[in-house]
Amino acid sequence: MSLPTLAAALRSRGIAPEGILAIRNALSPALVGGDFTEIADLERAGVLHLYDRMQDGPRLPHGARVLSFVALPAGQARLTAFRRFLMRRPGIVPGDIVYDHDAAHLLHGFIAHAQEPIFCDVEDEDGVGDLIGTLTVQWPEPLTNDILPADDERIACLF
Repeated sequence: MSLPTLAAALRSRGIAPEGILAIRNALSPALVGGDFTEIADLERAGVLHLYDRMQDGPRLPHGARVLSFVALPAGQARLTAFRRFLMRRPGIVPGDIVYDHDAAHLLHGFIAHAQEPIFCDVEDEDGVGDLIGTLTVQWPEPLTNDILPADDERIACLF
């Protein structure tokens, strides 16, 4: 028996998955250190939502609707947000990131290692609020492909 796909789960809620992106956030090896040795440390510190908004270069198009997932062991990922990403000019950091004391190490590490630091503002999207924190998917190999279309039939829902 095959598992339902992320696309099917979205369609069952009346959300067309076409044009939506899914991103799997894992801690970059360049940012490991201090208080952050794994992605779960960012979640415990309450800064995962900020890390998600730091991009090395224009990896997401301006205005993209994005399902954000946090990386789990064995290639799994858990839904953490559904938001529209609005790109800022290169190097312009949002105030909530700059002034978050818990994220200072993360921010400075990101800026030091990024080729082209890009930051995003976000707007929450409706339709999956009850799935945030509970929906788990199996991310397809290779895991380094961390941004995929939400209608990629290889993203299987484990719920």
